[in-house]
Amino acid sequence: MRGGIISIVSPSEDKTKQAAEKMGKLQDKGDLNIYYRKQNDYILSTIVPTQYPLSIINTLVAISLSNKIIILLNDNLDWKDGELLLAANSSGIDSIAIHNNINLIKKLIESSNINVKVSSDYENEIKYQEPESRKEDFVYIDRVFTVKGVGAVMLGFTFMDLKVHDKMIALPSMQPVEVKSIQVLDEDQESVGPGVRVGLALKNVKADDVKDTYALIPEDKKWLKSFEGEFVKYPWSEIKENGQYHFISGGVILMGQLKFGDKAKVELTKPMPKFKRIIVADVNAKSGKSRIIGYLKI
Repeated sequence: MRGGIISIVSPSEDKTKQAAEKMGKLQDKGDLNIYYRKQNDYILSTIVPTQYPLSIINTLVAISLSNKIIILLNDNLDWKDGELLLAANSSGIDSIAIHNNINLIKKLIESSNINVKVSSDYENEIKYQEPESRKEDFVYIDRVFTVKGVGAVMLGFTFMDLKVHDKMIALPSMQPVEVKSIQVLDEDQESVGPGVRVGLALKNVKADDVKDTYALIPEDKKWLKSFEGEFVKYPWSEIKENGQYHFISGGVILMGQLKFGDKAKVELTKPMPKFKRIIVADVNAKSGKSRIIGYLKI
């Protein structure tokens, strides 16, 4: 079983809903609404975040989970469209912005040094597709609960090849866990590839012991908590020395402190899987100013 994840973001919630309904069927509703479509052994998951622009958290989670990002821009652009373009650019993920006036958007993107494709062909972009998957040696987890007769169960997305009996480490608890069974759309699987929405039953562990889990990593893989990297700052961003910011990648969103020296130094409050690129956001930035301040390359 293989899969791909597309996020659709826009200042307009109606636009994202209409587009997602063309991509699949809504089956998971919450902070992230997830639409599924299965073709043979491939499952396309289309994620639509809620609460934007009041909150940017769900949007950053959705964007950072994606194999591809589709940005539906408003006809009359404002700061929200710019913020979404910056978020997509900061993720380093394949992104396309859709707008009737291609030349206008291209000029905006070029002047801001943003790496996002542009299209006016809505019908061609909003259709079933199989984006290239990401392999990053972790499983993103967004829900942990107990099922009677089964035990601890986790829901999330794979970013690696995962098999029954694989042994993993749960973050942030560092609790070792073993995969007892894997389900995809209520069907048992012996193994899955990256990009698939999964339900994992765990062996010899209680849900309460791993209730705060946001990621699983293989036993032999390292994680990040205190690290250095190259920080790419947007020219208009206001940075506070030793300031507290949100660091987002692979759906994982953590608080941490950003310090500057020869390289940027980050001290996270909790461990994060080892990512190559991390969005940095100030979610409390003044209204009308972009909450995306830059990104880290590790």
